[in-house]
Amino acid sequence: MATLPNVLPVALKIEGRPCLVVGAGNVGARKSRDLLAAGGVVTIVSPNVSHLVRQVLRDEPRVTLIERCFQPSDLDGVFLVITTTGDIAVDELVAKESEQRNILYNSADDPERCNFYLTALVRRDPVVVSISTSGASPAMASYLRRRLDAALEPALAETALILHSVRAQLHNEGVQTEFLPWANVVNDDLVALVASGDHAGARDLVLRTVRPA
Repeated sequence: MATLPNVLPVALKIEGRPCLVVGAGNVGARKSRDLLAAGGVVTIVSPNVSHLVRQVLRDEPRVTLIERCFQPSDLDGVFLVITTTGDIAVDELVAKESEQRNILYNSADDPERCNFYLTALVRRDPVVVSISTSGASPAMASYLRRRLDAALEPALAETALILHSVRAQLHNEGVQTEFLPWANVVNDDLVALVASGDHAGARDLVLRTVRPA
């Protein structure tokens, strides 16, 4: 049995960064949308282009399509690259060139060559729950994503924004927020209050609980 790597989960900030997707099938379309959702500037390289990728191009002006086979020069200035071709020779070439240039590299179906994994995500923006199996089973990661997606309340999004707003206010007042008793207020009761629509009451509750006397 292959030894699975130990991984360090991180949240990459790719807003405005150039990202390359090699392959323009259905998987390439999905990966491109994920990168765009995080603010990446996406280039897709492929001689064959699926209907779903054409749809991505119609929906999003930040995508550039190059309809030809991959060339090493496509990696010039790229922050990260994802291959979705299913072609071993192409994936090997992209992996080799990426390694030489210290570029973040992911293959949709070749976890052993990847130097990072794309995780399954549950979004309640700005709350993002990331799920990884260290490349062992993308299907299990998808299963866990569906379970968590069903369990996590939509109100988490607004709750996080309220907490952010309170932290910003306290910072503006010159208060150091790192050691305030946030754990005393970030709980099911606060989320329920936000879910009820009483955002002002929720914000007041947070301030009363964490603001120093």
